Amino acid sequence: MFIFVAASHAAAQSNGISAPAPGETLAGVVTVTGTAVHSDYLRYELAFLNEANPAAGWIVFAEGSQQVTNGVLAIWDTTVGQNVGAPVFPDGRYQLRLRVVKTDYNYDEYFVTNLTISNAGPTPTPTPDETALAVTLTAVSPGAPGNTQQTEGDTAVFSPATPLPSLTPFPTPTPPATPLSLTGGLSPTATPGDGGVLGQLEAVDTTQFSRAFWGGVRLTAVIFGLMALYVLLRSVGRRLWRRFWVSRQSGN
Repeated sequence: MFIFVAASHAAAQSNGISAPAPGETLAGVVTVTGTAVHSDYLRYELAFLNEANPAAGWIVFAEGSQQVTNGVLAIWDTTVGQNVGAPVFPDGRYQLRLRVVKTDYNYDEYFVTNLTISNAGPTPTPTPDETALAVTLTAVSPGAPGNTQQTEGDTAVFSPATPLPSLTPFPTPTPPATPLSLTGGLSPTATPGDGGVLGQLEAVDTTQFSRAFWGGVRLTAVIFGLMALYVLLRSVGRRLWRRFWVSRQSGN
């Protein structure tokens, strides 16, 4: 059963993972098929969750920039790391998640649950060719008539068949995707726990605001100074004019 989360467009209802199906047991290289389309399509992402280690969260291991309709979404090699004793996908229960991201950075999600990876099968019974690293054959050549002495012959060495080369892991698991910024782009410096609005305000360059503020203060001070000088000069002028007028009247 596919779980539809945060659907916002009717055309996206056909999206989802068609294989593997819930409840399947997986081993080796698995082809993940399904549909990832939308009228505002940006990309799709495939991620897995190891139920034995839920603290690790969802890890994106494949993504595509082209829309897919009933086709291959990714080739999932569940044996990565087994040859060095550090499997990336240890046997156990897993979930798969398909995320269809739209151009506004919102997305729809689809899940497949109850998947079991089981790469540790029964130990195969060794065959003679696999166990015989070297077999020495001794040939006995007859001596002269009446001679019972045997001579040592050639030695042949048989090696086991060369195993087939392992498939190249594709795709390689990657760390969780960078969080998406709803303001219109990737936010490489954003991390859970950032200060939100306060953090953004702290990052704002206030130099221009400071310069504009002090420039306004200086301009206001100049205007008030000019007005005070004008009033002072006007008052002095009136007094001088009155004295001049009074002296003139007295002289007449």
